[in-house]
Amino acid sequence: MFDELREMIKKWKESPHVKEHSDESRFVLIALLKEGPLTLKELEEKSFLFVSQFGLENYRHTASRHHREEFDVTTEIDHLMKNNMIVQTHEKYELTNKGKKMAAESAEMIEKGAQWIKKNVLNPSAAARNTVIADFFLAVMKLVVGLISGSVGLLADGADAAVDTVSASIVWVGMKMKRELIGTMVIIAMMGVTGVSIGYESVTKIINVIYGTVEPMSKPYLVIGVEGVALLVAVFLCLYQGFVGKKYGSLALISQSIDSKNHIYVAAVVIVGAVFSIFGIYFVDAVIGVYISFKILKDGFGLSKEVISSARGEKIDFSKFELLFEKRWRMSTHDSFRFWTLYTLRECSLEKNELTTELEKTFKHTYIPILSEFEFTAAEGFDFEEGFDRLVQPLLDENMVTKRDATFTITKRGRQYVDSTLRSMRYHQIK
Repeated sequence: MFDELREMIKKWKESPHVKEHSDESRFVLIALLKEGPLTLKELEEKSFLFVSQFGLENYRHTASRHHREEFDVTTEIDHLMKNNMIVQTHEKYELTNKGKKMAAESAEMIEKGAQWIKKNVLNPSAAARNTVIADFFLAVMKLVVGLISGSVGLLADGADAAVDTVSASIVWVGMKMKRELIGTMVIIAMMGVTGVSIGYESVTKIINVIYGTVEPMSKPYLVIGVEGVALLVAVFLCLYQGFVGKKYGSLALISQSIDSKNHIYVAAVVIVGAVFSIFGIYFVDAVIGVYISFKILKDGFGLSKEVISSARGEKIDFSKFELLFEKRWRMSTHDSFRFWTLYTLRECSLEKNELTTELEKTFKHTYIPILSEFEFTAAEGFDFEEGFDRLVQPLLDENMVTKRDATFTITKRGRQYVDSTLRSMRYHQIK
């Protein structure tokens, strides 16, 4: 699976142009190749849109001066002009023959990489297969370490991971056979088994603590290390499965994402128990485990209702499944939309329909190197017409925008905010 990717990377590294230019220079070259001659302002806007997809506010407040300079388009243009990659004609920059060759090589590499990622990572079948691989890795790790250390707890956890591998395999096969609901039901059933077993073990341990018959955990530091790795893998799987599941409307992957989130809690409980056991305290993880048990069973019950609805032919509302860190991501992207609203209003006052058209065009239909190839956009699934009032209200509340009749106008405070943000990112707008 990885041979094709390694070959692409090897070919790219062997290119005589790679070390001569930064990623930001190639960003400019690809933009000019795909869209033709562009002004400095248009190139700066593309760079801003690229950065804003990953959280504008975080970038403004936490990025170091070094990282801010990486997106200084003026510097990159000067560098490319000195190397005879681009030339300026009137107010626009365009590629030379040398620049076209470099841009074409860069674009080809990115497009091949994007196709590989879509084929092997960002599609439901690939995500299901990769989940099997991850679960198999966890099962082997826990079982091997459990056998070496003699830890009964790790051996039991490894057996549970092996069962997860089997259930993930069923989901994968179900997808390939166009029987996704079967895989979803298997995941829900396993969530029920996990919830009941954790609840039983937790209650049993609490009783043993009360009667003083609980046995100390063997090799707690080893347990902490192994479960720490398991927790990180579960976080990755939760984000990965949830992203692909929502993107393609896969209930099976959404179910696996929720199951992975529960495994995060389980691993955290085991780590907490191991830490407290070092100090001779053996009941904390059991108390938390009772709560986790109820939560897992609740998630399983909620998903089972979705399976029944889907079996009846009803359409599933995937927006109701809020994934790990999704709320923070949504807030970050909305900040980017608000900033672009202010940025657009710097030129002139506009009405709602004009602003929504501009936002739609900018975030959904504007070519942005790399992001467009990977079909990654913060606005995917967002309805600017429907959500506009929610977007603009904070700007009105903070007196960055005023509304008179149906027209929105930027205020002095809003203009200062835009200028401050642009300066922090080292943008130099053409007046």
